[in-house]
Amino acid sequence: MIDNLTFTQAVWLFCPAFVLHVLEEWPRFTGWARRHASARFTQRDYNVIHAAGIAASLLAALIVSRFPNRPVVFIFFALVFTPAVLFNTLFHVGASVLTRSYCPGMITAVVIYLPLFALITDLARKEGLVGIVSLLATLVIAGVFHTWEVGHNVFKTW
Repeated sequence: MIDNLTFTQAVWLFCPAFVLHVLEEWPRFTGWARRHASARFTQRDYNVIHAAGIAASLLAALIVSRFPNRPVVFIFFALVFTPAVLFNTLFHVGASVLTRSYCPGMITAVVIYLPLFALITDLARKEGLVGIVSLLATLVIAGVFHTWEVGHNVFKTW
């Protein structure tokens, strides 16, 4: 079944993956973040950020599936998919290692996000929607964006 997926079909897996990740995080992430990142991080912060993330994952899948061209796919990878999936995984794994505690969301990040990132990236590459140079550029942009977003929203540093 997965062998027959196209890029425009596979991007629709992003939203359910995001929802599953939120379901793992939701009951415990705020408490974890208050202990390890910022006492100012609230459940309201979490709810607003992740409700917007669910909406963005749906909107991104809609736009990318309707307009599967290199500029749209570049923006999808740079500002939406890679920060939410790849760099979020790095955050959860790194946070778990650094705090020597389970960072809620780590399981779905590793078990669902990493394979999804590999699948969608591979399909985009095979279908000529992203090349190696543009993929590397999206990694840089996504890394900076995710660092800013987590610093602002979770650590409350700016």
